[in-house]
Amino acid sequence: MFRPLILMGISVHQLDDIDNESIVDAVMARKDMRLDDGAGHTFAEDSYYPTDHPECKKLLDKVQQLARSEIHSKLVNENQWAHILEPNESTMFHTHSNPGKPPAISWAYYASAPKDAGNIVWTFECNKGRVMQEEELGLGKLVFFSGEVPHFTKKNISGETRVSISGNLNLPEDTDWSTFQPENWLNYVGVFNG
Repeated sequence: MFRPLILMGISVHQLDDIDNESIVDAVMARKDMRLDDGAGHTFAEDSYYPTDHPECKKLLDKVQQLARSEIHSKLVNENQWAHILEPNESTMFHTHSNPGKPPAISWAYYASAPKDAGNIVWTFECNKGRVMQEEELGLGKLVFFSGEVPHFTKKNISGETRVSISGNLNLPEDTDWSTFQPENWLNYVGVFNG
């Protein structure tokens, strides 16, 4: 009998009714408000995302609404941040792992996406080889994926600044796993047979 060792994927959505210029302006006005000052930490690459700004809040609401309709009806946006990638910068290899918690559904939204500004790349080992899967940037593009999968962004060689918004969605802490109905959640975080 066939049984999978692991199956997991991503989904890509286009959000056309977001005022990206307004979001970029709000993010850039706070670009020096970093999540961490330690140069070796990936949070040093991330900036505060202004949730009190109307268009920024609208984006968060749309992300959560879409995640609940497409992935799992009880997902809640847990955190979010802005990522400003200047020319010739890239993003460190990292995960969004949170020990002791179920895998998060991570997301990235591109409020500005010049050509060649640093595609997201997921990487993992399979059949003795390094596998890399890449998603091309696109203005208004939203990508959902498992935060457990290591990922990074390529170098921004566009000559322009790229602004993305990212975050993590999680199931409620009081989820009863004995009666849990996964809906489409396992399509993202994986089906493991151990």
